[in-house]
Amino acid sequence: MRSALIPLWPLLALFPFLSGCQSQRSVSPLIALFTDFGPSDPYVAQLKGSIKTVSPTAEILDLSHANAAYDIPAASYLLAKSTRTLPSGTIVIAVVDPTVGSSRAGLAVRTQAGRFYLAPDNGILTEVLAREGLAEARILPIPTKGVSSTFHARDIFGPAAAQLANEDSFALLGTKAEKILRLPRNTATVMPTMAKGQVLFIDHYGNILTNIPGSELGKLKVGQLLTVRVRGKSLSLPFLQTYAEAPASRPFALINSDGEFEIAVNQGSAARKLGIKAGDPVILKL
Repeated sequence: MRSALIPLWPLLALFPFLSGCQSQRSVSPLIALFTDFGPSDPYVAQLKGSIKTVSPTAEILDLSHANAAYDIPAASYLLAKSTRTLPSGTIVIAVVDPTVGSSRAGLAVRTQAGRFYLAPDNGILTEVLAREGLAEARILPIPTKGVSSTFHARDIFGPAAAQLANEDSFALLGTKAEKILRLPRNTATVMPTMAKGQVLFIDHYGNILTNIPGSELGKLKVGQLLTVRVRGKSLSLPFLQTYAEAPASRPFALINSDGEFEIAVNQGSAARKLGIKAGDPVILKL
């Protein structure tokens, strides 16, 4: 006598739902770190320890600790680029804080994109807020005892992020912030015959990243020779789609993966070859 066979399709149909519920319960909250602490000093380890003490199951992601020390405008730009693909609900600790211990406030921010940011109120969130929009902001209290005046990342931002990871209420982190310091934004001007912008950043390859948006350069054709004026030099640059299309050591232009107009050298440093620095004005003839 054969035992009756139980059809599997009802169970298989439920599997995605059941597995989704299980994974949703088991996924640890993600806390991402963005600092200028460097890779070799003990500061990153202490920050992670302060998080794990409050939220042992929190998942920690290192975005970067090699940001230029004290350079808040560069940090603001790189923070927005570093966090753009993080999932909604991510908690980001962003600390480049040359005025730590002063009267500057500490912030907890929720953006319209659903991410949370713990950071000093010194303008570091300028580009993030321009990209994601502000939903709500709180001022983190600074205790008078038991907190170092020189390490708020470890003693204030880390524990606050861990509280959020433990699903504590965002509103309980502090009083509502009425305003947030924002840096002046360097936006390009695109006209029918030219685009005026500036160099925002030089990456470690030596690529020259500008604030001229590629979305407004639709009239450019691949292979076209562009005239670009920077640091008093008039450059004739071919406009290409990829780095590999360019001969080695020859400067060229392209729209990079973040949609920015960029000057590069295939397998070389465009910044070093051309003597260009962050902050230099750029004029592109169209």
